[in-house]
Amino acid sequence: MTLPAWLPTPPGTTAEVWGWFMTIPVAYTFTRKAVARLRGGIAPTTMARLSDAATFSGAVLVLIGILHPETLKALGDTTAFLIIGGTGSFFYTGEQLLGETGGA
Repeated sequence: MTLPAWLPTPPGTTAEVWGWFMTIPVAYTFTRKAVARLRGGIAPTTMARLSDAATFSGAVLVLIGILHPETLKALGDTTAFLIIGGTGSFFYTGEQLLGETGGA
Protein backbone atom coordinates (compact mmCIF):
# COMPACT_ATOMS: atom_id res chain seq x y z
CA MET A 1 0.00 0.00 0.00
CA THR A 2 1.49 3.33 -1.00
CA LEU A 3 0.69 6.49 0.86
CA PRO A 4 0.00 9.87 -0.71
CA ALA A 5 3.14 12.03 -0.86
CA TRP A 6 1.66 14.62 1.52
CA LEU A 7 1.32 12.12 4.38
CA PRO A 8 4.27 11.49 6.68
CA THR A 9 5.85 8.05 6.53
CA PRO A 10 4.42 5.87 9.31
CA PRO A 11 6.89 4.99 12.06
CA GLY A 12 8.89 1.86 11.40
CA THR A 13 11.24 1.75 14.38
CA THR A 14 10.72 1.90 18.13
CA ALA A 15 12.40 5.32 18.28
CA GLU A 16 10.08 6.66 15.59
CA VAL A 17 7.02 5.24 17.40
CA TRP A 18 8.01 7.02 20.62
CA GLY A 19 8.66 10.22 18.64
CA TRP A 20 5.16 10.04 17.25
CA PHE A 21 3.81 9.13 20.69
CA MET A 22 5.31 12.33 22.09
CA THR A 23 4.25 14.52 19.14
CA ILE A 24 0.61 13.46 18.69
CA PRO A 25 -0.51 14.45 22.24
CA VAL A 26 1.05 17.89 21.82
CA ALA A 27 -0.82 18.40 18.54
CA TYR A 28 -4.03 17.03 20.13
CA THR A 29 -3.72 19.37 23.12
CA PHE A 30 -3.06 22.46 21.00
CA THR A 31 -5.94 21.54 18.67
CA ARG A 32 -8.27 21.03 21.61
CA LYS A 33 -7.30 24.40 23.10
CA ALA A 34 -7.75 26.12 19.73
CA VAL A 35 -11.21 24.61 19.24
CA ALA A 36 -12.23 25.61 22.78
CA ARG A 37 -11.09 29.20 22.22
CA LEU A 38 -12.88 29.38 18.87
CA ARG A 39 -16.04 28.30 20.65
CA GLY A 40 -15.52 30.97 23.32
CA GLY A 41 -14.59 28.63 26.15
CA ILE A 42 -11.50 27.61 28.02
CA ALA A 43 -9.99 24.22 27.31
CA PRO A 44 -9.86 21.96 30.36
CA THR A 45 -6.40 21.19 31.68
CA THR A 46 -7.16 18.45 34.20
CA MET A 47 -5.05 15.31 34.37
CA ALA A 48 -7.84 13.34 32.71
CA ARG A 49 -7.74 15.63 29.66
CA LEU A 50 -3.99 15.26 29.34
CA SER A 51 -4.34 11.50 29.47
CA ASP A 52 -7.00 11.85 26.74
CA ALA A 53 -4.20 13.14 24.53
CA ALA A 54 -1.94 10.20 25.39
CA THR A 55 -4.78 7.72 24.87
CA PHE A 56 -5.56 9.32 21.51
CA SER A 57 -1.91 9.01 20.53
CA GLY A 58 -1.76 5.33 21.45
CA ALA A 59 -4.99 4.63 19.56
CA VAL A 60 -3.69 6.41 16.45
CA LEU A 61 -0.47 4.38 16.54
CA VAL A 62 -2.30 1.07 16.99
CA LEU A 63 -4.62 1.93 14.07
CA ILE A 64 -1.63 2.88 11.92
CA GLY A 65 -0.10 -0.46 12.92
CA ILE A 66 -3.10 -2.29 11.50
CA LEU A 67 -2.44 -0.71 8.09
CA HIS A 68 1.36 -0.55 8.27
CA PRO A 69 2.95 -3.81 9.51
CA GLU A 70 6.33 -2.17 10.26
CA THR A 71 4.62 0.14 12.76
CA LEU A 72 2.93 -2.80 14.46
CA LYS A 73 6.29 -4.57 14.75
CA ALA A 74 7.87 -1.40 16.17
CA LEU A 75 5.02 -1.04 18.66
CA GLY A 76 5.65 -4.55 19.89
CA ASP A 77 4.05 -4.93 23.27
CA THR A 78 1.19 -2.44 23.68
CA THR A 79 1.12 -2.73 27.47
CA ALA A 80 2.35 0.86 27.96
CA PHE A 81 -0.45 2.21 25.78
CA LEU A 82 -3.03 0.14 27.63
CA ILE A 83 -1.75 1.33 31.02
CA ILE A 84 -1.91 4.97 29.93
CA GLY A 85 -5.38 4.53 28.45
CA GLY A 86 -6.66 2.63 31.47
CA THR A 87 -5.22 5.11 33.96
CA GLY A 88 -6.66 8.04 32.04
CA SER A 89 -10.05 6.38 31.84
CA PHE A 90 -9.96 5.61 35.56
CA PHE A 91 -9.29 9.26 36.46
CA TYR A 92 -11.80 10.54 33.91
CA THR A 93 -14.63 8.30 35.10
CA GLY A 94 -13.79 9.05 38.73
CA GLU A 95 -13.92 12.77 37.98
CA GLN A 96 -17.30 12.30 36.28
CA LEU A 97 -18.64 10.24 39.17
CA LEU A 98 -17.55 12.72 41.84
CA GLY A 99 -18.63 15.71 39.74
CA GLU A 100 -22.27 14.62 39.45
CA THR A 101 -24.62 17.28 40.77
CA GLY A 102 -27.92 15.52 40.18
CA GLY A 103 -29.09 18.09 37.63
CA ALA A 104 -30.58 17.32 34.27
